[in-house]
Amino acid sequence: MRRLLLLTATFIAACILLVLSSVPMSVVTAGPAMAPTYDPRPLCADRTGATTPIVHYDIPAGTVSSGGIYCRPLVQSGKYLVNAAQIGSQQAIDLGINQAVDVYAILFSGATVTSFNNPFKICLLGTGYVYFLDANQSPRQLQQLTGDSDGTYTCATLSTAGIVMLTNAGGSAPAAQPTAEGTPGTPAPAATLAPGVTPTAATIGAVGNCTLTINKIVRLRAEANTTSEILTRLAYNTTWKVTGRVPGWYQIVWTDKQGWVSDQFVRATGQCGN
Repeated sequence: MRRLLLLTATFIAACILLVLSSVPMSVVTAGPAMAPTYDPRPLCADRTGATTPIVHYDIPAGTVSSGGIYCRPLVQSGKYLVNAAQIGSQQAIDLGINQAVDVYAILFSGATVTSFNNPFKICLLGTGYVYFLDANQSPRQLQQLTGDSDGTYTCATLSTAGIVMLTNAGGSAPAAQPTAEGTPGTPAPAATLAPGVTPTAATIGAVGNCTLTINKIVRLRAEANTTSEILTRLAYNTTWKVTGRVPGWYQIVWTDKQGWVSDQFVRATGQCGN
């Protein structure tokens, strides 16, 4: 009996050894751990706190004073979440919108702002061409932004509220027209420098003894375009010394700086150039 039990145990052990020897080593040997993927840019939420992986942003502190920046998806992976009319540009729709997000800012008081204190990076899922419809313009003019892709997301820099889009095709978008400074919805002057272009000595027209009187409260910008930093707001019926001129804009002295004001809401006196 003892010998029978010994033979049985030996047979079972041999069977187990045979089974183990037939199992691939990849099954019984632990492989290298997979590194987790992580995007350090936070998701941009709408006012309800809902997020979507199609839009991340990298926003510096203080970009909106006493408020926050929000993102409302309009088109996701080619599917319209709203009526296409809310895009507001048939030219953009014709380019084939893959992602579209309405970027806006609301203060804690409930008021909205359309210009930010700092430019910030916003990233849309996918690759393609980045276009923008600036909320400061009426009507909004389609403009192409410089996109930077890492193969998964395409990022661009914004300084104002508006609709940012990632399209499948690129096109020849017209140069952005500036919004009249002071009153939303007022037609803008036809000529301006492109956003982000700083006037140089060669582009600034010569002026003589020229002064401006402000017809209504107006924004003073760091550059001669509607996407640049707002230095201050000039009070109604104040007068300022002019130091330069480009189409649509005057350069004036303000405190220890120089800034640019739209010519739509000022009255110029003296030798103010072309």
